Amino acid sequence: MLKRFGMLVAATLVGAVVPAFAEFDLAAVMATQYPESTGPFMGNWEGKWSEQEEKDPFVGAQIIALGKDTYQIHLIPALDHRGEPYAVVDVKVKDNQLTFKSGKYYGTVTPDGFTGGKVEGDPAKSATFTMKRVVKQSPTLGLKAPENAVILFDGTSMDAWDKGEKAGWGIVDGHLMPVDPDADEIVSVGKFKDVTLHVEFRTPFLPNERGQKRGNSGVFLQDEFEVQVLDSFGLPGYFRECGAFYKVSAPKVNMCRPPNEWQTYDIDYRAPRFDAQGKQIALARITVNHNGKLIHTDEEIPMLPTNSYKDRIKPHPKEPGRIRLQAHHNHVQYRNMWLVEH
Repeated sequence: MLKRFGMLVAATLVGAVVPAFAEFDLAAVMATQYPESTGPFMGNWEGKWSEQEEKDPFVGAQIIALGKDTYQIHLIPALDHRGEPYAVVDVKVKDNQLTFKSGKYYGTVTPDGFTGGKVEGDPAKSATFTMKRVVKQSPTLGLKAPENAVILFDGTSMDAWDKGEKAGWGIVDGHLMPVDPDADEIVSVGKFKDVTLHVEFRTPFLPNERGQKRGNSGVFLQDEFEVQVLDSFGLPGYFRECGAFYKVSAPKVNMCRPPNEWQTYDIDYRAPRFDAQGKQIALARITVNHNGKLIHTDEEIPMLPTNSYKDRIKPHPKEPGRIRLQAHHNHVQYRNMWLVEH
């Protein structure tokens, strides 16, 4: 009975519309997984080298929260590009700062900035750098749906979704999310083939989790073709990470933003083609723009993006299919979702 009462209080606190069967403290979930601040260190950092660095003046870093006052620092040539990092090092907070040395690179991160450099054989050539933390907002965040769009979610109603008896999704503060940790996937009422789809999402702050347990969800087109949603901030961008066609194709670059920051997918999808006899004559093709950068460009999808190889080689869908949002025991949030049929 106390859990039920706590659920009703949580709904009042965060403006939730939730299924009656949900029995956990939603207010506590929101406070810990979507805090007002995730601290002074985690996020994207950008800056420049001193004049000793002649080849490329720019430098970047991505700092990932690992829990227990520990962070992983990726010192990199530039944000939003694929390339080898200069250094990757785990650092524990001491005296409200992060201090590291890895190979010839060193640095100190404080709430006010990130300074460091590299040690060369000739001290006169030992460049230094200064960086500031930046929030890189997607240029399509808040993109308005055109007049001919099918509205999947505008913050006010779940009418476009076939919730099912035990789906476990609800509206929290105008955002669509699985409010129950054991929620089922949610599927659209409408069925579609060729579409342009706009989706906004954000992953929860789960610093103690790793891999597929860290902000896991997915956006499926025509029931079968998944674009992975995951907190992959700062990672290499493999074929199981954010923006991937799961276990089929990795994104060209990892554009994932830190947890708790809103992100966008803008997807152009062309369904598989079949001849009059039902023989497949063309693969599905997808273009994905993630946070303003193309990570897949008119790419053929030879297999179904899914976990099992047996399922990946199943026949491709012929008929219109639903948009699906995966629930994977994580409270990933969605908003401003719409599509245009072609």
